[in-house]
Amino acid sequence: MEQLIERIVKAPPGAKYGGLAAAVILLTAANYFLLIQDVENTIAQQQVQQRNLEMQLQEKQEIAQNLNERRREMDVLEQKLAEALTELPEKKDIEELLAQLNDIGKKSGLEIATVEPGQEAAASFYARIPIKMSVSGNFHEIARFLLDVSNLRRIVNVNNIHFSTPTVKNEKVILKSDFLATTFRFLDQSSNQGEKKGSAQ
Repeated sequence: MEQLIERIVKAPPGAKYGGLAAAVILLTAANYFLLIQDVENTIAQQQVQQRNLEMQLQEKQEIAQNLNERRREMDVLEQKLAEALTELPEKKDIEELLAQLNDIGKKSGLEIATVEPGQEAAASFYARIPIKMSVSGNFHEIARFLLDVSNLRRIVNVNNIHFSTPTVKNEKVILKSDFLATTFRFLDQSSNQGEKKGSAQ
């Protein structure tokens, strides 16, 4: 080691400075490869991770935004379904409908003679429930009754309307009217298929 130092001391100035420059370059290169390159690699990896995290965050934000939109759409659909089930309920609820028809008849000034629910007839996804009715009143009262029935939330079709036996009562022409009021209900497909399988056995 002492001989190496003596050689360096006795060496000409050009060789000294060249050796010093070479030593600085070697130290710089070693410093780069041992320290700086590792740091740069770590920074590059962290930058890649950051970009991946930003992409994941953006995807999750889009999913969250779409989820809120889907929830709003579901709320609207559920509201429409509730309205549709009011018009086309899943249950018969005939007693409730008969009470409504009776109330409408009384408010219209009619005398209701008969209200006879008939046998339910199933179609593809709904069932018809016929109700035979016989009422008495003047033409205006009957027309008002039919108009109020058409304004019910539940679907009720009235057909086969017949007028007969006009009589004068309290200076009014009273008519007897017979007609068929048909309402409908929604058939649950799963229960409908279960009923068909049970009847087939």
